[in-house]
Amino acid sequence: MSDHVRLDHDRDPEIDHETVARIIRRATELAGPVQPDAAYAGISRNALVAAANEVGIPAAAVLRSIAVERLGPGPEVHVTDRLFGAAVVAVDDEIAGSPDDVLRRIDAWLVEGHHLRRDRIRNGRGEWSKRSGLVGVTVRRLRVATGEGRLGEFRQVTAAAEDIGTGSTAVRVMVDRTSSRRAATASGAVAAVGGAGGIIAAATLGPVALVAAPLVVIGAVGMARTGSSRARRTATEVERMLEAVADHQPPSRLRTEVARRVVGRREGRAALERRE
Repeated sequence: MSDHVRLDHDRDPEIDHETVARIIRRATELAGPVQPDAAYAGISRNALVAAANEVGIPAAAVLRSIAVERLGPGPEVHVTDRLFGAAVVAVDDEIAGSPDDVLRRIDAWLVEGHHLRRDRIRNGRGEWSKRSGLVGVTVRRLRVATGEGRLGEFRQVTAAAEDIGTGSTAVRVMVDRTSSRRAATASGAVAAVGGAGGIIAAATLGPVALVAAPLVVIGAVGMARTGSSRARRTATEVERMLEAVADHQPPSRLRTEVARRVVGRREGRAALERRE
């Protein structure tokens, strides 16, 4: 059958928005995987916006969708995420300003507010990592004690920014919580194995122990679920930071000198204890 389709322009009734959405979804399913075609080089952004506007999709929504697509793929989703929380927490937002300006404000919050180390910022992408050393640990503890700077405990944070074309920037912040999730997973696994062993032992000890043994497994599942709640808290922390960035709020700074003085006092006390 020929790929050429003849259109009857004399009979071209209008189609409402909901029907258009259903037709597009169905056509996508019928077309199957898109095959590369040398004759098709792509479509310009303006043409795509115009085509979407023709079927009632606002231009602003299309432009933001294009910008989000250019941010790149999000983190992979795994089956264990529902139990232990996502290994990488991602938060998308739209913030007024240019990509460079938005990234600069995010950098200020991550470096000064959460005490992360800036690794690089280039071409609309930024990477920050956890600070090491005694001062870094002290600052994190002081931050957590004040209820702030919680992102500083994670191994790596990345951000990507793309111009939407409406005076705003699409931004995605991703927090790598692999280490904390691995610890929660290991704790849950150890408890679950211990619970399973307890059930086997309980079967030989009697009905009372057999009734008590499932409580250990319930506790193991509860410990594993804390990973999921921690992932949600991490996402909330990122959302709070992005709200502050959008409102042009400066981060609350905790000067490194304060942490150094705390470290100095600790080292002095340790030296006195060694002398005694």
